[in-house]
Amino acid sequence: MYAFPQLRWDPTMATGFAEADAQHQRLFAMFNAAARSQADGGTHDATEALLAELLDYTREHFRAETDLMRQWPVDAGRRARHLAAHQRFSSFVAQACDIAREQPDDLMPDLLGYLAQWLLHHVATVDRQLADEIHALAAGEPPPDRGDEADAAAPARLADAVEQLTDTLVQRSFTLLRQRQQLTNLERLYRALLHSSDVLIQSRSERDMLDGLCSKIVEQTPFHAAWIGHPADDTGMFDVLAKFGAGTGQVDAARPRLTPDYRSSMTVRAWTGQELLYSNDTLADAQLAPWHAGLALHCWRSALAVPIRRDGRIWAVLTLASPRRHAFDEATVEVCRRIAAVLGHGLDELDLKARIQSLQSSEAALARTDLLTGLPNRLALDEYVQQAIHRAQRNASPLCIGLLDLDDFKLVNDQHGHDAGDALLRAFGARVRETLRASDFCARLGGDEFVVVFDGLSAPTQIEAALQHLHGTVEQPFALGDARSAMVGLTAGVACFPGDGANPRDLLRAADAAMYQAKLRKRGRSAWWRFASSAAPAD
Repeated sequence: MYAFPQLRWDPTMATGFAEADAQHQRLFAMFNAAARSQADGGTHDATEALLAELLDYTREHFRAETDLMRQWPVDAGRRARHLAAHQRFSSFVAQACDIAREQPDDLMPDLLGYLAQWLLHHVATVDRQLADEIHALAAGEPPPDRGDEADAAAPARLADAVEQLTDTLVQRSFTLLRQRQQLTNLERLYRALLHSSDVLIQSRSERDMLDGLCSKIVEQTPFHAAWIGHPADDTGMFDVLAKFGAGTGQVDAARPRLTPDYRSSMTVRAWTGQELLYSNDTLADAQLAPWHAGLALHCWRSALAVPIRRDGRIWAVLTLASPRRHAFDEATVEVCRRIAAVLGHGLDELDLKARIQSLQSSEAALARTDLLTGLPNRLALDEYVQQAIHRAQRNASPLCIGLLDLDDFKLVNDQHGHDAGDALLRAFGARVRETLRASDFCARLGGDEFVVVFDGLSAPTQIEAALQHLHGTVEQPFALGDARSAMVGLTAGVACFPGDGANPRDLLRAADAAMYQAKLRKRGRSAWWRFASSAAPAD
């Protein structure tokens, strides 16, 4: 790393005033210590500490020189120029403190070098001229450049010209450094904008999207805090949807509200006015006075609040904070506006995906639902039985399928009409749902045929008990409307896995054959069901 040269004290720089010379030598020592620190890879913290010390020191030194000029009748023009130089240098150091917070390490030596150059000229020329004039006044001699001859005033004019040139060069250097930093910050913001798009594309939920955006902004931009919130409908207090960075805990401690007490809050004003707002010096912003303590504590020197629109309406506010003043120029504000717009588009896309998924789920459910009874249909039955077979294989557990058919249902249609028949089927389906266990399954195949799936019933007696309980669904009359009612019977064929079939089709075919046999023996049978397996209990 490049380091600016060591400053060497030369006896010819002595002013003849012991206190001033001691202060000058101390100043040189400060810069030399900084030069060594930079050569050893000094940190930002060390640079900022030096600048803070330098700012305090120069104020003390300039105050001593000001007192000296009050004691002696120094030329008014020289005194005015000298005091103006003090003010400019103090301003330079203050600017350097601001720049140092953002500049990369390789610019720090140059920054300090510019200040050293200014001080060398001021100590060797301006302060020396002041000392010569005071010494002349003390000796009762005319000041060195108060004569009428042009050649006597030439050195003073030359010194003034050099001083003005040095001031201009230092100020120009600061301007270039700021411009470079603005370009660097803008580049980081655009990079964050691109990464924000990636975050939005990859996010699977609203929470992931908001958290990811806040963290990317803080990690990749000059902002050190970001949070997103919107007011709750019932209280008007802002809910914190996402936050990341320094000082965001204060948002939880004192959340903004849509109340008169918070009307000066930047976040609230951005919400109510539905416009982007920013402050480049929050601690000097009178509207933010109620929050100055927290802003100072967490170094929120600049802040911006921009509305986030979702589905065309304001939905939330994104608030950003920077540790330095004047963080928001026109280009930076525009990028922040675009980040909020990209987030809004991302949320709209997320909502669209959710609507599509919901529609797909609804359509999938509709495709698997019997429209008359609301029970699963043949497609849903095939899918369920296949999964149930896999479970039975994996767990070595039994599985039974019962095919149900309503006896004398055709008479209901013939006597009361198809509307009445539909009402009976709906009521029967509801009774079956209420009768079965939560682990059982029921579907309608069509007409008056239904299927029940019993999972986990191992002994024949358990299966028979479940079937007998199921018969309760037809033991009470069915209301058909208009004070009409009807009774029907029930016949079932039962097939068990794996003995009666290894797939849904074979199991249903076996159950259907068993049911047909039970129908043939309806008048003389002892049970309303029949098992497909020859090893099952006979009726």
